Amino acid sequence: MPKTKEYTDIRYIKMHMDALGINYIHRSQPWTAAWWSAALPGFGHLYLGCYLKGLVLITGEIFINIKARINLAILYTFIGNFEKANHVFNDRWGLFYAAIWVFSIYDAYTLAVKTNQLCELEEAQKTRYFTRSRVCPIGISFLAQRNPVLAAFFSFVLGGMGQIYNSQYVKGFILIFWVFIINYYSQFNHLLVKTLTGKEIFLQQVDWQWLLFYPSIIGFCIWDSYVGAVEINRLFIEEQRYEISKNISSGTSGDVPAYPAYLVGMCRQSVNLELLTNSLEKRSMKKYQIIFLDRVNNKYGGAGNSNNTADGMSNFNGAICGATIFMLLGTIWGGTILPGGPILVGISGFVLGAVIGYLADRYASGWIRAKLNLRPVERNNAFEGEVMLFVKVEEKAELQYAVSLFAEHGVCLAGTVEGDTFNNFVLA
Repeated sequence: MPKTKEYTDIRYIKMHMDALGINYIHRSQPWTAAWWSAALPGFGHLYLGCYLKGLVLITGEIFINIKARINLAILYTFIGNFEKANHVFNDRWGLFYAAIWVFSIYDAYTLAVKTNQLCELEEAQKTRYFTRSRVCPIGISFLAQRNPVLAAFFSFVLGGMGQIYNSQYVKGFILIFWVFIINYYSQFNHLLVKTLTGKEIFLQQVDWQWLLFYPSIIGFCIWDSYVGAVEINRLFIEEQRYEISKNISSGTSGDVPAYPAYLVGMCRQSVNLELLTNSLEKRSMKKYQIIFLDRVNNKYGGAGNSNNTADGMSNFNGAICGATIFMLLGTIWGGTILPGGPILVGISGFVLGAVIGYLADRYASGWIRAKLNLRPVERNNAFEGEVMLFVKVEEKAELQYAVSLFAEHGVCLAGTVEGDTFNNFVLA
């Protein structure tokens, strides 16, 4: 953060950006962080932006898990061979695993609660700090809108690549490192090639201790990259709204008196909105008004699309949680109880779990929330908010220029409004 007089009163920071990428605080459902910490300790902390703590917990979990042979004990337990499960379990390391597992869940839940409180305090400040880009000797980082589906696809292909796409480089490198390690020692790629080519998989070739890490880490990578893209889009819009609001309050686009006519357009918030207003000001057309429609119609600024929310209770969250659980079960039962091998049955479990999780979250989550008295996390920043733009035009040349700018930057032209009519509209 720059050490200028403008920022001396800022106590709470929303984001940080440098050559290592973007990190930020955001509202989240504490149970979501706790769930991912239960799946594999450290994941909840990575989700909340605590990369160092997350790396330590992930590394400690995998090391102790291997020493205690936790995954092998889980495997034999789920196929009903309890004697073998007791035999492979190393209790000298097992108690250490219980300690790190419980601490990770508790700490992730507590951290999410405290982060939500910090978000509320940060948003209440009169002066806030945002940055759009950083240029450093070793790299360039910038805040831009991302495609959540594309981010999830990149992580599906290779866990951690979705985080790199989201400019969360530290998180991405941590996940890619462990995906490589787990993939290599579990021989996942070798087993996948055998499955796709129809060759027989001998269970003696499968390293179950390492393979059972895979469903958790790939499920988290997909989910976190999707949610991360959604949250970065929210951050982009929040930064843009803050800067526009500062300009309006300082008179750049100010209170608009009753001019001859105003061109009316509608669009979604994006960088095109700033490019359009910049072009208007270059032409000395500095009288315009921007109205955020979702702030007018929605108390919390929500976009009304549960698939695009990141509050821990959206349909996508339910789908990926179900997919992770069923992929783990499919990997365990594939070849031991069910025919087809651990890879094919695991992938089938992923698809089946995603469908079941999506349906359960879509149709049963409301009933569960009502019974448990759970409320969604309140937000006052929206995902791709709708805006209405009024641009003052005094002559035909300006009208034609503004119309061409609307078309160039994807603004839907709604028509024109006379100055008196516009003034009455604003005052109403």
